[in-house]
Amino acid sequence: MAMVVLLITTISYSCSTASNLMGVLGANPNLSGITSLLKGAGGVSSILGGSGPYTLLAPTNDALSKAGGGADLVQNLLKPENKDQLTNLLKHQIVPGNVTSDAIKAGGVKDAAGNVVNLGTATLDQGKKTKDGMVYVVDQLLK
Repeated sequence: MAMVVLLITTISYSCSTASNLMGVLGANPNLSGITSLLKGAGGVSSILGGSGPYTLLAPTNDALSKAGGGADLVQNLLKPENKDQLTNLLKHQIVPGNVTSDAIKAGGVKDAAGNVVNLGTATLDQGKKTKDGMVYVVDQLLK
C-alpha cells in the first residue's frame, strides 16, 4: 500500500511540475538547449512582454546543433553581446496564443517576430497543453 501511495505522489508531483511551458521543457532532457536559451532570455513572457498563452515550437538539442555552430550555438547565444540575436531567434520559435498543430501545418500562423511560420521539412510532435500554452517538439530550428 505504501508503494502505491508513493507512486501516486510521484506521478502527481511530476504532472504538477510540468504544467507550464518551462516545466515541460525542463522535464525533457532532449530540450535542454532551448530551455537554456529561454532562461537566458528571461523566459517567454519577458521576451514578448505579456502573460500568454503561447505556443512554443521547441527545437531538440540535435536540431540546435545542426542549425550551425554545433554545441557552441547555445553558449554563443547566451553571451551578453548576443542578447538581440538570442531574442530574435526565440521569437521565431514562439507563436502567440494556443495554436493547434493543424493550424501551424496549414500555414498562415504568425510567429512572435511577425513572420508566417514555415515548417519546411520540419516535423512537429503531437504537442503538450500546459497552463500557459502549448509545446510542440520540432526536429529543426525554425527561421
